[in-house]
Amino acid sequence: MSLELYNFSQSTCSLKVRLQLAEKEITWTDKRLISSDNEHLSDWYLKMNPNGVVPTLLHNGKPIYESTAILEYLEDEFRQKKFRPTDPFLCSQLRAWLIFVDVWPAPAVRTPSFHFGGLLEKFKKMSQEKFEELKEKRPLKKEFYNSFDKNSGFSEKDIFTSFSIFERTFIRMEYLLKEFGGPWLMGKDYTIGDMAILPSIDRMEDLGLDDLWNKRFEGVKHWLEKAQTRPASKIAFYRGSRLSEQFPELNLGRGANSSVVEKYLKSK
Repeated sequence: MSLELYNFSQSTCSLKVRLQLAEKEITWTDKRLISSDNEHLSDWYLKMNPNGVVPTLLHNGKPIYESTAILEYLEDEFRQKKFRPTDPFLCSQLRAWLIFVDVWPAPAVRTPSFHFGGLLEKFKKMSQEKFEELKEKRPLKKEFYNSFDKNSGFSEKDIFTSFSIFERTFIRMEYLLKEFGGPWLMGKDYTIGDMAILPSIDRMEDLGLDDLWNKRFEGVKHWLEKAQTRPASKIAFYRGSRLSEQFPELNLGRGANSSVVEKYLKSK
């Protein structure tokens, strides 16, 4: 059997899949790409994944892409350890949650990631011509790259909009934790629903935006602490996979951007 994962170390979508591979204890080959090399926009990669994003799972030569689709595929293909409910109702609730994640927090985390997480520094060093050239090569994210200035980043309004989406996410998580009894989102068992959102909330904490939930969403706070200490999480979040580790000069980490959160909360 051949199982290869083309991914970025820091990509939240790549982390979702690495979490699942670690939880299932599956043997796989790490085809790690460097985002600044733009290999994901090269012809050979686009033949595997026409969306030009990571991750892409190559199983016996067949490409599977879009991280949530990969989570479902791995559950279907590798059944020794299960992370999806067998109860039809609970499974429907899980899938509704996965859709919520893909529509709201997964895209929303890009805004603070680019603005605070060092990715903007990469674009500042790039010529406008090169930036425009790479933008045109992106099959899916051209509009996203048009939404910010490569030198100054996003507007305060855009940043605060991403914060409000995460608040919506925390409210939904608190509901799920209460509705199904915890300690995980779907109840007593850890599932791909937890894996789907963990990288995004870990990213927000790593960016120093954790005051968005620390004092107001106790359930989310305790869920995050529990999820981060799982052995598989420590494998997936290896050294260098967080932006604070890739850009130490930015002094990121818990509480680093608490003043931005405070301004947002006062503006509501």
